[in-house]
Amino acid sequence: MQYGDHIQRVLAAGSMEALRRSTSDFAAALGFEHHGFAARLSRPATGRAGYHSFENYRNEWGDRYATLHRPEMARGDARVLHARTGMPAISWNTRGQFGYLPPTPALLRRARRQTRAAGDFGMSAGITVPSWSRGIDWAFVTFSTDATHDLAAIDRDIGAMVYFVNCLQATFDRLQDNRQSVRPLSVREREVLCWSAVGKTSWEISVILQLSERTVNFHLQQAARKLQVKGRRAACARAVALGLIAL
Repeated sequence: MQYGDHIQRVLAAGSMEALRRSTSDFAAALGFEHHGFAARLSRPATGRAGYHSFENYRNEWGDRYATLHRPEMARGDARVLHARTGMPAISWNTRGQFGYLPPTPALLRRARRQTRAAGDFGMSAGITVPSWSRGIDWAFVTFSTDATHDLAAIDRDIGAMVYFVNCLQATFDRLQDNRQSVRPLSVREREVLCWSAVGKTSWEISVILQLSERTVNFHLQQAARKLQVKGRRAACARAVALGLIAL
C-alpha cells in the first residue's frame, strides 16, 4: 500500500479533530473498520488536559476509551499495561491469540480476557501500536476489524501502522505543546535517517554511503537518542515532523 498521502495528512493536522479524521481515513484504507487512540501526558502544559482520546466504535466498547483517564481503569487495561512495558506493536484476535506472547503471565491473562471481551462487541482481530515520546506517560492506537481472525492476514500492515502512529504521536505532541528541545543532528545522522525513512535497510544504507553497517546503526541510535524516541521508525517520523528531513 502507498500511504504517503496519509502520512502527510497526519503530520499536517492542525487540530485533534483533524488528527482523528486522518487516523480514520488511514484505518479505512488498510481495511480496518475501527480505531481508537488514547494518551496520558505525564506533565501537561499549563491549562492543558492530561488525558486525550478519540475512537470510532459505535457501541459501548468505545466508552472504555473515555474511562481511561481514571487511574484505576488505566491500571487494569491490557493496552495501557502493554504500552508501559515498552514492547512493540502486537496483533491479536478475539480467540485469545497474539502475534507474540505478552511478556508476563499476568499481562497475558489480562490481554486474553480483554480481547475475548472485544469479541462480544463484534470485533474479530486487531493491532495495538504503543507510542512513546518524552512527556508521555503512556499512549497507544488500536486498529480492529470484524472481517477476519487470521493474524497472518493483518500482520502485513504492522509496519505501515507503526510508522503512521509515530507520525501521529509527533503531531499530537505539537498540538499539545509537548515538544522538547532537540539536540542538532549531524549531517551523517540526517543522511542515514533520510535513507531509512524511504525503507532502506542498514546494510543498504551502508553500501550507499560507503560506511560499515555497524556505523550506520550507531548513527541511527544517536539520532533516536537526540530526538528522544525509541527505534529508527520513531526517529524517522520525529525528524520528518520537525522538518529535519523530507520524504
